[in-house]
Amino acid sequence: MFMRYGYSKTTMSDIAQEAGVARQTLYNAFPGKDEILREVVRRGGSETHAAVTAKWEASETVEEKLDAFLNLGPVAWFETIQAAPDAAELIDGMHSAAEEEMERFADLWQTELTAMIEATAGTARSGKMPLADVVEFFYSASINAKYGAKDVTHLKQRLSVLKASTLALL
Repeated sequence: MFMRYGYSKTTMSDIAQEAGVARQTLYNAFPGKDEILREVVRRGGSETHAAVTAKWEASETVEEKLDAFLNLGPVAWFETIQAAPDAAELIDGMHSAAEEEMERFADLWQTELTAMIEATAGTARSGKMPLADVVEFFYSASINAKYGAKDVTHLKQRLSVLKASTLALL
């Protein structure tokens, strides 16, 4: 419903009708649409995490693992959001309603990326920058690359440069 109508225009009645439940049943589970959006972000983030970590297990190099993160994370989310009629409003709604969830996933991903690079690159890592700084740069730039991207091809080009820069820093 958020994708169809945007965050601000979606009502609890719309959600209840789409789910095939009474509005009161929906209110018994969720006090409002902010909580529903938080749950959507939580589930989507968990599904993305599971998909990326599964792909990492089948990949051998840091480059392959960064590609998995970028394609299953920022690129997939960008494509999903762009399918919404009012993508910018949906992103704003996600930031205001689900900020805590998004921060929790940011912390999780930075921890996971650090561990992945340490395990995969190990002592072969020759970069002079602290790994935590490189990971924070990579993560935040990958999440923010969507702003101003004209389309998915443009986003992928930005992320390609980011990946190359990150590999050079490692």
